Amino acid sequence: MGSELKKCSDRSEEKRTPHRLTAALVTPLFLAGCGGEDLGGLIDIIGDGIDISGGSGGGSSGSTTLPYTTNETLLAFFLENLDSVRTAANTLITSDPRYTSQVDNSSYFDVNGNGSFDASVDIDLGGNPIQHSGIHYAHAAGLTGAGEVIAISDSGFLTSHEALAGKSITTGSGITVEDHGTFVASVAAGNSSDMIGVAPGADLVLGSFDSLSQLADTANAATTAGAVALNNSWGYDGSTATSASYNIYLGSSDGAAYVSALENYAQDGIVVFSLSNNSSTTEVDLLPGLPVLLPDLEESWLAVVNGFPTMSGDDVVSVSRISSACHEAAAWCITADGSWRGANSTANDGYHFATGTSFAGPTVSGALALLAEAFPDMTHQELRIRLLASADNEFSGFNSAGSVALVPGFNHEYSEEFGHGFLDVAAALLPIGQSTIVTINGTTLSPEVPLVVSGGASGDAMARALEGVEVASQDVLAATFAINAANLVATNAVKPMFSLNDVTRFETAHSRGVAGASFFGDGQDIALPGEDANYHLSIYRGLDNGAESFGVGIGRDYDLGIASLELNAAFGDDTADLLSDWNGGTDQSIFSAGMALTADLSELSTLKFEYGYATGRESSALGNSAQVLMNSAALTLSQDNAFVQNDRIKFSLSVPAAVTNGQTSVNLPVVGAAGTRSFQAVPIDLAPQKREMRFGVSYERAMSKGRHFGIAVAHAHNRGHIEGLRETAFLFSFNKSF
Repeated sequence: MGSELKKCSDRSEEKRTPHRLTAALVTPLFLAGCGGEDLGGLIDIIGDGIDISGGSGGGSSGSTTLPYTTNETLLAFFLENLDSVRTAANTLITSDPRYTSQVDNSSYFDVNGNGSFDASVDIDLGGNPIQHSGIHYAHAAGLTGAGEVIAISDSGFLTSHEALAGKSITTGSGITVEDHGTFVASVAAGNSSDMIGVAPGADLVLGSFDSLSQLADTANAATTAGAVALNNSWGYDGSTATSASYNIYLGSSDGAAYVSALENYAQDGIVVFSLSNNSSTTEVDLLPGLPVLLPDLEESWLAVVNGFPTMSGDDVVSVSRISSACHEAAAWCITADGSWRGANSTANDGYHFATGTSFAGPTVSGALALLAEAFPDMTHQELRIRLLASADNEFSGFNSAGSVALVPGFNHEYSEEFGHGFLDVAAALLPIGQSTIVTINGTTLSPEVPLVVSGGASGDAMARALEGVEVASQDVLAATFAINAANLVATNAVKPMFSLNDVTRFETAHSRGVAGASFFGDGQDIALPGEDANYHLSIYRGLDNGAESFGVGIGRDYDLGIASLELNAAFGDDTADLLSDWNGGTDQSIFSAGMALTADLSELSTLKFEYGYATGRESSALGNSAQVLMNSAALTLSQDNAFVQNDRIKFSLSVPAAVTNGQTSVNLPVVGAAGTRSFQAVPIDLAPQKREMRFGVSYERAMSKGRHFGIAVAHAHNRGHIEGLRETAFLFSFNKSF
């Protein structure tokens, strides 16, 4: 069997210190790649000197610290967006030597696998496989694959290598020491001062591929360990996914035992097989394509292409495929960058550069370990779906051959060349499709629609109460995400400090509807008939989500001799948007009462004090009803003939309508400190922490009969009842009566 078994990558180079250009032929790693020919390595354009940094030098031994301290809640219910980790991720790529060491020089490849170098094919390997697949975002967020296990069947391993130090490693019988397996293991889970793999915190199960019985033993050990992935960077030379090949390679009793072990492991774990390195193949190899013959395996199977991407920021623009295409395995195939600097077996601190599907495979296996840590409630099959669903398939050259319903109602396109697209770990950590929040009564809400639109009388009280409360939402693939509940709060636009009614009020010394104007907004006053005409009716109108709302008020003026008193009461809908609108339904109404006392300080000056009181009931399908108390007040000094005849200047100090007392709660699926989820009634104090104080000055002048000119300025501190927010507004008016 050993003569038939082929590693899936042998394009490698020892790292040399650049100086002057030379060319060197590098000895292949072992046998031919999965395509069948001796690929012979590569010709690399390298610098002067024969100093091989990956041989016996190049770093201290022992484990190193992982990139960032983990956040338990963040890991259990993952990222709402990448903004919180973007800076840290970019710092890793540009400053951490474990990441920057992945950048390599240009190299020539045997692209068609015919055993000779294709000197005309110059593929720039100046990028970084960690960055290409968005793995650095996972590391920056604290994900390392900790607590997860990756199983690997390969040629041999130097388990004492510094990149594998500090791990729990289970090894099978007959393990030898080889470069290839050591390299594969370091890509999947390595960590040292010189390099970092995809899942540096994951543990390993390592077994030999020298015989079918050893392969079966590794699969069984993977089942026992609960490994998220069983990585296979090898294949049978010249095989295809046909019954004939199956009978040749797996038709024996040992073959049946191996297939049975794979089927048993696949009930919970994901089998990852690297495709051939021969880019000119026309059919998929037997093992990457085994679900062609055994369809029940498809939901636990991944075939991996080696591709090198051209990037624009985080986006893949195009991909150069340097291996076999997916062919018949397209529906369970994915592409990853298999060009890595990894560990070799020459010494415990030996490293070199290599490329091939052998290293694209463990990139995918390590990605599964990261996702398993991020989404501990998901099955390994659900993680596989997530990896395929998030693969980037929007780059140039991706030609769709069809789509797969990964879950009911969610399809993802694939191509025969690249499968579902290029591996994108960062995208897999974000919500996919439409996310939803399920409330305690079974109501399904979308995070894209505000949980509540905070009323103007509460300012930022709602957002303050919900700040730090992590709400569990699920995307279309059943992954759970923690969303800061404060981000689900929207605020009605603050009403302008001046309105059209302010223009007409320049002409009068008194305004009608004192309490109503405070709590229902601008209205229309109608004098009621009577001997003294001291009664008036106020009509208020507003729009609530496009629907009209109304309020009505009645008032009476009293002449007290040296002063006048107006009393007012109003009832109706919340036409001024003072109360909150809840997703899932809201029922709001307000009753108000108020007074305005105007005293003449002299024949030309008056002092007016206004006070309003209101009560309303705020209720929601998501929470408890709340009885809300509000008030408002204003003090205005007016002076007639201040500068010239028929002018008026007014100074005012006011406190706009705000909640003074009112509590409610909302039942939400809350994420606890240990990543647990439970419905909790989150208390909300509806009174703002700070109230708005408004200062105003206005001046008006009657220029001639029927013409008035006015100017006003107002300044608000804690605008909208939000601490520290300030606003200044100006009003210019000119009235002409006809």
